[in-house]
Amino acid sequence: MITVAGGSDKVAGLVYVAGVVPDEGESVNDLQGRFPSLAMGPLVQPVSLPDGSLELSIDSARFHDVFCADLSDADAAFMAISQRPVSATALDDPATAAAWRGKPSWAVFGTADRPVAPELHRFSHDRAGSTVTEVEGASHFLMMSQPDIVAGVIREAVIASAVNRAA
Repeated sequence: MITVAGGSDKVAGLVYVAGVVPDEGESVNDLQGRFPSLAMGPLVQPVSLPDGSLELSIDSARFHDVFCADLSDADAAFMAISQRPVSATALDDPATAAAWRGKPSWAVFGTADRPVAPELHRFSHDRAGSTVTEVEGASHFLMMSQPDIVAGVIREAVIASAVNRAA
């Protein structure tokens, strides 16, 4: 998670792309509980592993509508069948640090992001003091549907971070 990994002294700034920004001690599920997503619930398919843990994936029949409605049918179908499940504990584990408290941050997200409510994006990025770019109508996978905008935000962060380090 960038919020924790960004604490390294080798990191000059943070860029959140359709990501949540937990504070120290907060988990992704804590934030999702405050700002429920627009379309997750029954779409999540849990799979029990032999060690008793759970992995979660998204119903492939609904993947396109939920995660990447602004991508082609073919791209969405490939993403749905090739998705890697996420460990359920990854969503429950609290952040052990909040790098955004000491480093500049930028954020880019789509207003049609269904897994992460736009209100959650706005809350967490405002709290972090991020420079925010909202992309009207873009999905959770705006890095694929709007690559030029995402690259522009990253470029802006690199330039600003280089200037800050030089100062």
